[in-house]
Amino acid sequence: QKTVSLAQTQILVLDEADRMLDMGFLPDLQRIINLLPKQRQNLMFSATFSPEIKKLASSFLNDPVTIEVARSNATADTVTQIVYKVEDDDRRDAVTHLIKARALKQVLVFSNTKIGASRLARQLEQEGIKAIAIHGDKSQQERIAALDAFKKCEVDVMVATDVAARGLDIAELPCVINYDLPYNAEDYVHRIGRTGRAGRNGIAVSLVNHAEGVNVKRIERFTKQLIPVDVVPG
Repeated sequence: QKTVSLAQTQILVLDEADRMLDMGFLPDLQRIINLLPKQRQNLMFSATFSPEIKKLASSFLNDPVTIEVARSNATADTVTQIVYKVEDDDRRDAVTHLIKARALKQVLVFSNTKIGASRLARQLEQEGIKAIAIHGDKSQQERIAALDAFKKCEVDVMVATDVAARGLDIAELPCVINYDLPYNAEDYVHRIGRTGRAGRNGIAVSLVNHAEGVNVKRIERFTKQLIPVDVVPG
């Protein structure tokens, strides 16, 4: 729309670079890059960075230097991970039990679908747990309002799709629950990375049915660590 000039831009920052490029935003990004000065600094940040994305990034980076603050695709040492074996019909009861038994506040629960997120939030409300849903069908204003309510502890649980897996910074978030195991290992790393931030400890719980054991193994290979498996107490 020619409402801003990028002619004096000195630095281009790409946050969550792997997902942005992986989702097909490269043509849009290229349009922006074409409006930038040739002489500039490019910075790319991401918790996961696959070889394919590195190869793609090298196509528009000049003599790049890679800086890693942790082992590639690693999860934080401050996050205690556990997998609970739960059949599909028992998932909701398991989430309710874990929240109430541990008296958890500010719990981020991930669902793979928008419908599932809304339904689970309503079900938790019926169980006497203050909950709210956030997903792609919500307007930006609704998402901001939901996040503000969650940060202010006006609600105890925020049920989210992967729209909240990246770029969401809640300083003292104590627990993340994967109501549904994510479709790929990279999303698992990003999801549980919402807790255990800034040196604080956190818990990452994943509910897994019998058929999803192969997905757990895939995550373990990706993160190069074993995740303890247990049953929900009671």
